[in-house]
Amino acid sequence: MPLVIPLFIPHRGCPHLCLFCNQHSVTAAGQAASDAAAIGDIIRTWIDRSPGRDEVQAAFFGGSFTCLPQTEQERLLAAVRPFVDSGEVHSIRLSTRPDCIDAETCRFLRDHRVGIVEIGVQSFDDQVLRAARRGHTAADSRRAVELLQQAGITVGIQLMPGLPGETHRSFIAGIRQTIVLAPAVVRLYPAVVLRNTGLEEEWQAGRYRPLSLNQAVAKTARAKELLAAAGIRVIRMGLQPSAELEAGIVAGPYHPAFGECVQSRLWFKRIRRRLACLTQDEHLTIRISGRDRSAIVGRHRVTLRRLAALGYASLFTLEEDRRAARGSVEYIVGQRPPSCPS
Repeated sequence: MPLVIPLFIPHRGCPHLCLFCNQHSVTAAGQAASDAAAIGDIIRTWIDRSPGRDEVQAAFFGGSFTCLPQTEQERLLAAVRPFVDSGEVHSIRLSTRPDCIDAETCRFLRDHRVGIVEIGVQSFDDQVLRAARRGHTAADSRRAVELLQQAGITVGIQLMPGLPGETHRSFIAGIRQTIVLAPAVVRLYPAVVLRNTGLEEEWQAGRYRPLSLNQAVAKTARAKELLAAAGIRVIRMGLQPSAELEAGIVAGPYHPAFGECVQSRLWFKRIRRRLACLTQDEHLTIRISGRDRSAIVGRHRVTLRRLAALGYASLFTLEEDRRAARGSVEYIVGQRPPSCPS
């Protein structure tokens, strides 16, 4: 795993205040990259704390980097450049809005050693984008991704399930558009209602209902299935937990281990499909990596409880293999022991 050094520029460069946004709540837990000296100190601290990493990445988060004046972008990137030149940092990552990307910007980023740009797409449904006051269109997102790819810059896409006006059909259509664009990575952040946002006003007025936790987990799990089948990595599911974030949430599908909840749902679906194929006298041994046990069993043993509710409790056994790679699974079908009921 690469070492990703977070450099926070909260809300800097953003030309709009989106309906859902309160960047202070989302990023206040990190160190703000306020000037070159602060950036250098943050990078040095992280490198000294984690020596010997094969890949180190400096990542600007929290704002729309390419919406900043170019002189400001140059100043921030110049603070990282000495670490890139020395080989201590291997690449630079940043996030931005799709309407702040053009061909000239792509050339500028490439010349300044930016390796990956994450685009805050949020949705490919123009109706949803208008409701969220994003100030850009789905066409802007498609164009930004294509321009970055043409410049040889790796692209990430950030999506936000559960925004106002979204339907299940429009969300899945957005996932399919994401697959067509073929980004290297995707982040999925189900919408939550933060204090002091337009979305809080909509929620309080009864005009917006956030996804339930179960709905958000199911929707994110389906998206991850589709993206994985297309060879696209999902590198984050749910917001990064912090005390500031949790204090600022007033409603919505937040869970500090949201990603693990999604993984548990996916394991449940995989195991259920296998169990459904057993004949009357068969028993399934599921050999897993010990590092996956927590995700497979689920919080409060939710996976096992759901399988038991379907009548599968006596039809399978979980076995841990310490040599197995994380994420691997082996299914062994045998005869059902005599003690198992028919």
